[in-house]
Amino acid sequence: MSRAASIALGLILCGAWFVPARPAPSLVVKSDDVVSGHPGLTYLDLVRELAPDLALNRSDGQIEGHSKTLPRHLGGGADDDAPDPLVLGFMQARRVRVAGRPRIALIADLGQPPDQVATATVLLLFDDAPRPRLLDAAQVSSAEDTEFDNALLRLSPGDDAVVVYNEHSDADLSLGSYTIVSLTGDRLGMIDRFPVSSERACGWSDIETTTFTTAPDPGRPYRRIDVAVSADFKRAPDDCGSSPIPKGRSGVYRAAFRWRPAHRRFEAIFDGLKRLEAVDRAIFQ
Repeated sequence: MSRAASIALGLILCGAWFVPARPAPSLVVKSDDVVSGHPGLTYLDLVRELAPDLALNRSDGQIEGHSKTLPRHLGGGADDDAPDPLVLGFMQARRVRVAGRPRIALIADLGQPPDQVATATVLLLFDDAPRPRLLDAAQVSSAEDTEFDNALLRLSPGDDAVVVYNEHSDADLSLGSYTIVSLTGDRLGMIDRFPVSSERACGWSDIETTTFTTAPDPGRPYRRIDVAVSADFKRAPDDCGSSPIPKGRSGVYRAAFRWRPAHRRFEAIFDGLKRLEAVDRAIFQ
């Protein structure tokens, strides 16, 4: 581990520099809901800046439209084919700030792409002017359900980052992932994406919880982002199943990210979440 990483880890372990991400519950909205502060403007009007022909299909009661392509995916890789038709579903909105200016961040589910498990869910960023304008859009889904996490990361007095959570649940097993999204320069960028898993089974359980915090990073324009995932592995008093209990263990896995001016993006100082991925593979696969 480098000296910088050792210092950062020491600060994290001592806890003296932690500032929890401020809770900022987002608002689940409907297509005909009026955007707060913008009389006469609905959330459907906002999404139409991405897909202009979205409209009510009276035969099935859904908001539908068409598009040959989708915005880029923050996770990289080839763009998926767009659903045909697009079907506007779950939406979630929250107010954020970029360089001190108010912005509207909106998650919109546009339906199920062909031969894909994940939905075509996009994150849209608008300015909060009298007539909001779409600044950037990107896909953020990697599972069936996609939403904002409550954490809102304050990177500076006038800059926020958001966290998107994806989850697929099956019986007592939840497979999820978090994506930390930078809004710097009104451009959506992925800081990191990492999986989390939780399961309650006969004879054992493993529950993972995630905490996001920020800390001052002297000489840099943005605060450092710290992530901690706590894995709580427990054996039940009685084994009610025939399958062997996995060799899990409780622990805390940490990562930290700082702004690199030369690259104009956040990069990992150290990433202990890779170890968590290996542990989860041994337990859940």
